[in-house]
Amino acid sequence: MNTVNPILFLVFCGITTLALLIVLNLLLPVKVEQAGKKLERQPLRCLVIGLVALGLSFAVLLLLGYLINLPIFQTMAKDNEPYLYALHGWGRVILTLLLILLGLSLISISAIGLAALANSLGQRIRKADPSSNSKLIGATLLVLSGLVPILGWFIVTPVSICIGFGSTIQTLFQRSTNPKVLE
Repeated sequence: MNTVNPILFLVFCGITTLALLIVLNLLLPVKVEQAGKKLERQPLRCLVIGLVALGLSFAVLLLLGYLINLPIFQTMAKDNEPYLYALHGWGRVILTLLLILLGLSLISISAIGLAALANSLGQRIRKADPSSNSKLIGATLLVLSGLVPILGWFIVTPVSICIGFGSTIQTLFQRSTNPKVLE
């Protein structure tokens, strides 16, 4: 019975990730398409930007996590209980909410890029079989390759997340090609 639970958990995670990638294609087709164009043109640049951006994001997450449990807050609260203790409680709640919000935003930004990566894989497969549903096949291929033990967990998934995050960051912060001049 103990060996069934992790397997069921992996299957459930795979199915929900597959559904997320398909739903993102339906809800945000323009952003996914733009991220896919960035991904196909410059995959190495997407990987480097994703590594740097994720590294900085995790550093901010660690800093917020450290601030939530910062010992100086506890000593300050003991000195003047009525004011600083209340501030300490609300400060901890706000930092915790900020930590959760930042983590969820990292996941959602990475998911847009992963949907673009799945589309790119699906389009390459579609060239061989034009009758296939490219988005579904690409998403399935990406999810199943990430579930492969050792190779998928430690190489495919982190690289895919970094590439997806980098392509989405480039898409969200791209400069306009035709700036509008206000007169």
